[in-house]
Amino acid sequence: MSKEKKTIHSAILVCILLISIFFITATAPAEEHHIRDGFWGGIDAGAGFLKQSFDEGDEDGTSFFLGFKGGYTINPHFLIGLELSGWLIETSDQYCFYGYCSDPSEGEGIMQIFLISRYYPSQELGLFAKAGGGYAEHWNNRSGESNSKSGWGLTVGGGYDFLLNENIALSPFATFSYGETGNWDYRAITFGLGVTFP
Repeated sequence: MSKEKKTIHSAILVCILLISIFFITATAPAEEHHIRDGFWGGIDAGAGFLKQSFDEGDEDGTSFFLGFKGGYTINPHFLIGLELSGWLIETSDQYCFYGYCSDPSEGEGIMQIFLISRYYPSQELGLFAKAGGGYAEHWNNRSGESNSKSGWGLTVGGGYDFLLNENIALSPFATFSYGETGNWDYRAITFGLGVTFP
């Protein structure tokens, strides 16, 4: 995918995300008492403003973010869990049509497997802070290069749970992430919207 097309797709994704967040906050029902107990989980999606640094130089751009999270509630203010998440930098687009096959060397992304914690300063509100860290991996399908490089990463951020009912919340969020694998590292500021099952 060309850089121009990636920029257009990223701009569309960011616009849809921002419109969704404004719509949700405007139509969210009156705050109910947040009950956080037992197991929790959720799905996050958004856009990450990603900067990569390596021996050949730097690259930056906007990439699609997707994450899955889950864990256990220690008390109404403190949750712990695992998060599997990442950014799709370049789609894989491998297909064949009447003898023409797309370039199998396309496809690149970053994956994270983090131990995370969420802290809610108030039991009555959905405001939370998030921090975590763990395993990070950069993968690509380019020939002549290692298909994946592993290392470590960390993330910090926050958000707000807007309750739809006692079992489902919509959670706009923002995070800063950093990771490195030897001669390559990344920094990402990600905005998104999650569905959380508190």
